Amino acid sequence: MTFHIPSFSSKKAEFFILATVVIVAVFYTLSRYINPHAFIDTSTAVEGKETFFFDNVKEKAIETVKISDRNKLLDNLNTYKNFVESLASEKGYNMFFTYRNTTNDVTIYMILTSQKYTLNANFTVARP
Repeated sequence: MTFHIPSFSSKKAEFFILATVVIVAVFYTLSRYINPHAFIDTSTAVEGKETFFFDNVKEKAIETVKISDRNKLLDNLNTYKNFVESLASEKGYNMFFTYRNTTNDVTIYMILTSQKYTLNANFTVARP
């Protein structure tokens, strides 16, 4: 006749499972009492994606003028214009981007329209 003595490790496993269930129950109960206003609202970040895109286009247009060689400035601006208008279209926006070049500076006109916003900017950047 053989007797089976319960092992100590099975007792540890039972304790671990029971402790896990208790901890989950405590956290669930606490979550029911936490004020919903304590959570961070990330929806405002999604609402401003047009303004973020517009500001980024403006910043990179200024940078394009500043870092471009005088001989390649118009080519770089035209490439940038085509790129941002195409990218805006992919995002569901209408982007109008044009520029006027003089010997000393470049004036850029931008208009972005979406279902929510119409954003425009007119600014001048000194040529390098």
